[in-house]
Amino acid sequence: MADAAAPKKQTSDFVAALEAANLHPLWDRFRTLTPVKPAAVDPPLIWRWRDIEPFTARAVSEVPIDDVERRALILVNPAFAGETVTTSNLIAAFTVLDPGDRARPHRHTFAAIRFATQAEGAATIVNGRRCDMKNGDLILTPPMCWHGHINESDRRIIWFDAANIPLIRQLDANFFEPGDPKANQFWQVDSGDEKLWAEAGMAGSDVTHAPAHSPKYHYSGAAMRRLLAELPLGPDGAHTMRYTNPATGGPVMPALDCTAVRLPRNQATRPKRTTCNMICLVVSGSGRSTVGEHSFDWSQHDVFSIPHWSFASHTAKDGDASLFIVSDRSAFERLDLLREELQ
Repeated sequence: MADAAAPKKQTSDFVAALEAANLHPLWDRFRTLTPVKPAAVDPPLIWRWRDIEPFTARAVSEVPIDDVERRALILVNPAFAGETVTTSNLIAAFTVLDPGDRARPHRHTFAAIRFATQAEGAATIVNGRRCDMKNGDLILTPPMCWHGHINESDRRIIWFDAANIPLIRQLDANFFEPGDPKANQFWQVDSGDEKLWAEAGMAGSDVTHAPAHSPKYHYSGAAMRRLLAELPLGPDGAHTMRYTNPATGGPVMPALDCTAVRLPRNQATRPKRTTCNMICLVVSGSGRSTVGEHSFDWSQHDVFSIPHWSFASHTAKDGDASLFIVSDRSAFERLDLLREELQ
């Protein structure tokens, strides 16, 4: 009678020989290398503003702005085992500045955004342009653009940040360059070329723009609210707008994307999932979301994540609600990996 264990031993010996030669057999690892569908390691998570706000006050009292690169509190999902990650490819944070504070200039490879939550009186300088922050404004800091922040008001200001640092770290493609914190001329600027892109639907005939990111860095919160109020419902049951590059009509940056959503009261959106990852900031109102098997209530300035390929549905309560959403959608589009499903 033949030894049934012999073929298995021979195969095992062959695999061991391959591994010793720094080779792997595809047939032995095919299911691991080519899963049937994406499987996010992180469940959705919500960070409540009522829990975050006390830490912003403590950060100001204990962390002098001149001693640090940025005074920001990053939202971390423990599913990533201690890594500074909010959801795959993305981080989110809240930055706090007291009156007179300046967050020193620097630049880096990763793309970032600022969304004004309580930031009246703050300004971000981006590549020599002053972008004054008002309620709901979005400020871009594209890759390798010099930028710094200043609070010229008489009160504490706070805004929401997001960046694709985890993606750039996975690619090992980050470069960082600090600026001179004593260079007062950095702050002595006006809106500069931002004026060339201030009027919707209009562009100078002889104005050229080469970079892949938007030539417009400052997007008005007031304009966002006006447009959301007029937009029809989309297929998912929400009013949705996308921030775009006025020179191309495409996303604002190649690897970081931004949208805003208005949710009608007591009307659940159809569950939708996508291959990209999303972080949602509650701009106004209150509501409830179901992401995968998890459901949670939210209110103004709360933040929650939607991991990739997770069905998500949202319902506004006590009136309409609006969300600001930052994602890595544009990266997936460029890689031809974007896929969406609507239930």
